[in-house]
Amino acid sequence: MTAYNLLKVGHIACVIVSGALFVLRYAMYSVYPQRPLPPSLKVRPHIVVTVLLACAVGMLVIAQLNPLAAPWLVAKIIALLAYIALGAVCMRARPASGKQAAGFAAAMIVFGYIVLVALNKQPVP
Repeated sequence: MTAYNLLKVGHIACVIVSGALFVLRYAMYSVYPQRPLPPSLKVRPHIVVTVLLACAVGMLVIAQLNPLAAPWLVAKIIALLAYIALGAVCMRARPASGKQAAGFAAAMIVFGYIVLVALNKQPVP
């Protein structure tokens, strides 16, 4: 297996884990709003996302690809920033509120868009 393929597998695994951790954090906030999240659920997502981005940069370097020259990568980067912002809205909103639910739903839609863009390599999947 080439270095690029290893990075790709790592990137995909981190995407899955990152999405699952976001859903888990939202569910825990919704079901147990009075209970603070365990420290591991506050730190682990940041570690996973750091590895995810490191794998992405590694793939770009190996492929000698300028992310700003590929419209689908520009779309993914913009969508990633939107996903981060919506996730922050969701996690900072009052538990079990409409704002939290709307932030979660919007973040998951953007997450799905990012996955579709990655699979199709088109900004409009």
